[in-house]
Amino acid sequence: MLLSLLACSPIVGDYAAREDWSHAIRTAETLSEAPADPPTVQVVTWNMKFAGGRLDFWFDGYGDRSVMTHDEAMGNTEAIRDLVLELDPDILLAQEVEVASHRSAYVDMVDVILNTTDMNYAAWVPNWEGEFIADHGVGPISTGLAVFSKYPIDENTRIALDPITDQAAYIQTFYLDRCIQRVGIDLGDDHFTALNNHPSAYDTDGTKVRQINATLAEAQSIDGDLLIGGDFNAVPPGSLRLEDFADDPPALDERAVEVVTYVTDGPVMDPWYETWPTAIPLGNYQVHTEEEQAAFHTHSIASDVFWTRKLDYLFATGQWSGGKTLQSPEDTPGGTIDPMALSDHCPISGEWIR
Repeated sequence: MLLSLLACSPIVGDYAAREDWSHAIRTAETLSEAPADPPTVQVVTWNMKFAGGRLDFWFDGYGDRSVMTHDEAMGNTEAIRDLVLELDPDILLAQEVEVASHRSAYVDMVDVILNTTDMNYAAWVPNWEGEFIADHGVGPISTGLAVFSKYPIDENTRIALDPITDQAAYIQTFYLDRCIQRVGIDLGDDHFTALNNHPSAYDTDGTKVRQINATLAEAQSIDGDLLIGGDFNAVPPGSLRLEDFADDPPALDERAVEVVTYVTDGPVMDPWYETWPTAIPLGNYQVHTEEEQAAFHTHSIASDVFWTRKLDYLFATGQWSGGKTLQSPEDTPGGTIDPMALSDHCPISGEWIR
């Protein structure tokens, strides 16, 4: 994908292979009580689309928007917050969370979610920072991964992933710096590690597969209780549709083709299912028709096309109970909030039995 992400300033993210980001751990202004050493932990993973809601942005191939007004960004963030309040997770693994970006009117999504829900702690790491991204007026950008927790976070590490290799140097300089977020969470009498994951979507050189495999290697290196989640940008084994989706953007340029093709991913998700239990069991997904698989889809590019593929996952040591794909208002506790209006991904949840 040849996005012309040119900048007027040389100041962009510059990261080591593994960095301590404990300075980006925050504590809520008011703490809520959480039981020590809980036998189960309620977990949600959600790509929040930088509070973009269902506005049609140019990089999706449908619209020409690149920035939001403050009312739009704050309204979308508060709507996301409202669903978080309903779901009431103990742990929330979030992707595409902005803290100081022109395109989201400089709304600090971490601050809003942390201080207006029952979450007590948050940790954030960047996967795209630039003082000024000139393309389509994106401007200053600061977006990344965030983990919200009712329990203390005592580690926040940014682990760099290899970049896409077939981009021109001037593009790669100002492109997303994909990473894994590794956090440590203290439950009182116990401790676990969580990995928050969001690899590349727009690659033609196998970068996404390499990044997912690097995350797998990191996960396999961890002893003790482990939680893994995120937007993997890959479909599960046994998916009956790998391309030609109903929400494909108009084929105006290379971007529209690369977003929606998963043929080259191969068996990249197989070892995840073979190694760890998952909130949404693969046997529930590997059914015989596309219509049946659609009940587990989590992503749609177009605002007027229902979810078309599953890209979001929760894995962990131990066991899972009550896994849900929250596609529609009837899937939510209150029955009134429509997840499809809030992001191009819907959340998935599960009760983790450690």
